Amino acid sequence: MALTEIEYGSLASSEIMNNNFQYLDNRISSVSETVSTNQAGVNSNIASINSTLTSISEEIDADIEEINKSLEETIAKFSENGIFTTTYVNGTSWYREYFSDEKKETRVWLEQGGLCASRGTATFIKAFRDANYSLTLGTHNCNYEHGGISSKTAGNFTHYDGKGWSYTVEWYACGI
Repeated sequence: MALTEIEYGSLASSEIMNNNFQYLDNRISSVSETVSTNQAGVNSNIASINSTLTSISEEIDADIEEINKSLEETIAKFSENGIFTTTYVNGTSWYREYFSDEKKETRVWLEQGGLCASRGTATFIKAFRDANYSLTLGTHNCNYEHGGISSKTAGNFTHYDGKGWSYTVEWYACGI
């Protein structure tokens, strides 16, 4: 069946009109079925995509959770700068050792400090590898201008005061 053309301004028989309407109804039904079929296919594809995205999202969430846990464990082992440290404080004496390995067998830096009496020897809590460390001295609660280091070894240093005054010395040492 085909659509019968009707000339503009002329009258068409009811049979021609009925045939034309039936043809249009059939075409509309056919297009509607095609659209419904295509819509069902699109909906199926969307459902499949949503399922895949949900699965991927769950895998990503699980991976992120695993990464975060691993990071937390790793961060717990390291100090802020990524080196293993040991810190000790006892009153005014303290030290911090820096290691390049988790077992803390390879020390890469040592710093320590405290107070000692002028004209006395300060023994380090942790000995340095040798006497090639930096040592800074300062007076504690006084304004004396004299004094200095008379000797230093890997394990201690001795302070002197040329005037024979007694006061407390603050010290800080760092090296390997």
